[in-house]
Amino acid sequence: MKKRHWALGAIVGVVLLALGIFLIFQEESFKKIFVSLLGVYMIGSGFSTLLGLKSYQLGPRLRPATLIKALLTLLLGVIALILPILVADLSFLILLYIIATELLFSGIISIINLVAIRNLDIAFSPIIGDALISLILSMLLFFFPRQIGTVLLKGVGILVIAIGLFFIIASLITRRTGKREEGKTIEGEAEILEP
Repeated sequence: MKKRHWALGAIVGVVLLALGIFLIFQEESFKKIFVSLLGVYMIGSGFSTLLGLKSYQLGPRLRPATLIKALLTLLLGVIALILPILVADLSFLILLYIIATELLFSGIISIINLVAIRNLDIAFSPIIGDALISLILSMLLFFFPRQIGTVLLKGVGILVIAIGLFFIIASLITRRTGKREEGKTIEGEAEILEP
């Protein structure tokens, strides 16, 4: 193993370690990032619902409700993505409650659609996933709005620190193994066989 490989691993590890420590202490900026990530999820969910709307054979009552769900999800996703960037003093709790309400609405509509299409020959696992993620996120946001940013931030920070430590330890092991391999000479005997 060349010197630069283990050195590069050690540098990446130190950078990740520093990033993890930085993340743990950046609660206010992480709230904006978290709301923006929720916005990205909501935009993806809205687009997938719009794209899947044609394949679902929904009745005359469920089709408009699903369309409204998809458009509302897209709209709030765009708002959640852009608003924290544009408005610095936006109340974080108000935005989280609006997002939680929409996610709850989205999860309920997805469950109703799932019941409506359960006998069709289409894959409905994306609908199940969307419903579960939407309902779980909405409950977390309703019950723990102040703690959600802090808990997620600390969890992500700890994960990044662990990955950084893994890189550092792996590069040190690679360095030690490389030094041992450099000093060894491999000798052996061979016999050439004639066909």
